[in-house]
Amino acid sequence: MLCAPAIYLNAQEGNSVLWRISGNHLPAPSYLLGTMHVLCASDFEIKPKVRAVMQLVKTITFEADVNNTEGSEKLLDLMKPVPGILDTLNAEKMHILDSLFKENRLTAEALKFVSPFGLMSMLTIKTIDCSGGGNVKMMEQELYNMALANSLKLDHLESVDFQIGLIRSMNTIDELIGSLKELNSSAAYMKQLVTYYKTEQLTKLTALMNNPEFMNTGQEIRLLKERNRNWVTLMPDKMKNSPTLFAVGAGHLGGTDGLIHLLREKGYTVTPVSD
Repeated sequence: MLCAPAIYLNAQEGNSVLWRISGNHLPAPSYLLGTMHVLCASDFEIKPKVRAVMQLVKTITFEADVNNTEGSEKLLDLMKPVPGILDTLNAEKMHILDSLFKENRLTAEALKFVSPFGLMSMLTIKTIDCSGGGNVKMMEQELYNMALANSLKLDHLESVDFQIGLIRSMNTIDELIGSLKELNSSAAYMKQLVTYYKTEQLTKLTALMNNPEFMNTGQEIRLLKERNRNWVTLMPDKMKNSPTLFAVGAGHLGGTDGLIHLLREKGYTVTPVSD
């Protein structure tokens, strides 16, 4: 019989980004891990409790199909400039865009070389200040490597086409304008987000991620609420078939529309895991 390192459950809903899912006739517990997709190497850590859980499950399920190479190719296509995109703007919106570009030492010429999504991606990466600790690390990639090392099955909650469609819906000038407006405060926002994540203050992390200053209602519905409700319909069968670790962005866990609450509504017992 496999002897995994000890895992203790908090009696109260304390600080945790790792949760145990049990009850509701599950043959064995599954787990829910909130991730930060990108972190500086100095901030990055796979905690012992996560390593312990990976000895207890048979499958790790990510948001996307990590083995589908077509996803990378389609993502690169979305980075390409959108022909004539500036021609669709009225004078007022063009003035707003020009002003925001000047504030950020950019010009509209940038959109001749990259799409709004591509530009937003590059600007977002710049808000992650790793000057004190090396390069960025991608948590899903590290978990993927660990899954292979532990001979775990790989699964996903969304198709590549769905994710590409979601990104395409945000590949607009309006989304770019919103991102540029937030850019000056984005570095401080990311720093606070990382602090809450490292200390596993899920309630504060959820509140910060849902702050209208950084995520408007439309984005919250598309990126979090709708996807959570889709996922929670898929998770029961996956958990019945195999003890599973679900690794999804930490913003999907908390709140009344988060996966923890939605799973409890379905009758599961969901409890925080501590080291």
